[in-house]
Amino acid sequence: MTSILKNFPVVIHQLFFLFSQLSILYLYGINYSGSLAYIGAVSTFLAILICLRWDIEILVSNHQTLSENLHDASVTIVSMTIIIVFLNAVFGNLIPIHIILSALAIAIHESLVSVLFVQKKIYIYSFFRTLPAISLFFFAILGFRPEIIWPASFFVSAFFLILYFKNLFIRAFLNSSLQRVKDIKILDKINAAITATTFSFFSALFVIIINFYYGSEYVGLWSNTIRIFNSLLIFLLGASLPFALNKIRVKNNTSEKVKTFLFLWLLFCPLIILSFFITSNWGVNILYMFVNYDFEVPSIYLGYIVLVAISISFVGSSQALYQGINKSIILLGFIFISAALGFIYILNFNHSFIALVELFLISIFTLVIMVLIHLLSLLLFKTNDPKESIRKDL
Repeated sequence: MTSILKNFPVVIHQLFFLFSQLSILYLYGINYSGSLAYIGAVSTFLAILICLRWDIEILVSNHQTLSENLHDASVTIVSMTIIIVFLNAVFGNLIPIHIILSALAIAIHESLVSVLFVQKKIYIYSFFRTLPAISLFFFAILGFRPEIIWPASFFVSAFFLILYFKNLFIRAFLNSSLQRVKDIKILDKINAAITATTFSFFSALFVIIINFYYGSEYVGLWSNTIRIFNSLLIFLLGASLPFALNKIRVKNNTSEKVKTFLFLWLLFCPLIILSFFITSNWGVNILYMFVNYDFEVPSIYLGYIVLVAISISFVGSSQALYQGINKSIILLGFIFISAALGFIYILNFNHSFIALVELFLISIFTLVIMVLIHLLSLLLFKTNDPKESIRKDL
């Protein structure tokens, strides 16, 4: 309990986001809430592609100074944004501009708050993490559409973060040159970036498919079920994961890194069981407190939605571990296998929402099982980080 209270400032933004989004649900209905969830899911996927996971690199790597990391992250974000805008124009503007703007704002925001965490400026980190949630609620109250309020809320935070880090930006770019830009080790991050982008698309695809078949109302059902019944786990994971990643950052033995990660999730097991039990028995009654529930989806399937969300959180958090042990390509392979199985399942999809939830559950559980088997094998067959071994030899 002391540890949770100590880490509370790290995750207070989760409470603000929960309050903001549930208030928006109550005030504007499930269609408005579902539209926000759709924009958030798709733009978060695109943000990972834009920043190539430099936010995680800043947390788990100690091979560069913060100013060097900031330089490389900034060049990457600008370059990838230009590439995405160009490709989007070539292919007929398939991605709406508000999605691209949201992704850019999120990429800047996530990279800069990672710097704050590494600097151990926890209260400032907490403030900037919370600012988008406050802005989201404020812009919604003013009556703006979801397409406006999501990018605007993150741009507010990104703008003030850039001002806050102006001296670090000056230091980062003071000695910048064409050669410095060429020396950015994009290839070293490409496996992690592809893995993170692929998995983010894999999880965002759930929302995209729901939106395609059933519209924003069912996206609202999906996202708010997760938001209400999985919020405590997300809160605790947000409080614990950054500190676990910092521990992983300083450990040289792969098995020790894996042990740190698995121990964190082992602590969550009682909560996972409790969340599923509550949702699968009383989920419909609890949802009815926030919205007029006229969906033909029983509580047990709301419980399955929660299990899908927990599985997504587990695999999503494992990306940082795989990046830290230089095995992102293995996770990428697992994701492709799971996606291929999901594609096979969807060929027999009967277009009912319940069947779709079952399909998602089978697909993501396949991925979780593969990840667990691999991590347990790494735990049993202890190995050292190759880079550390080289340094010791020298």
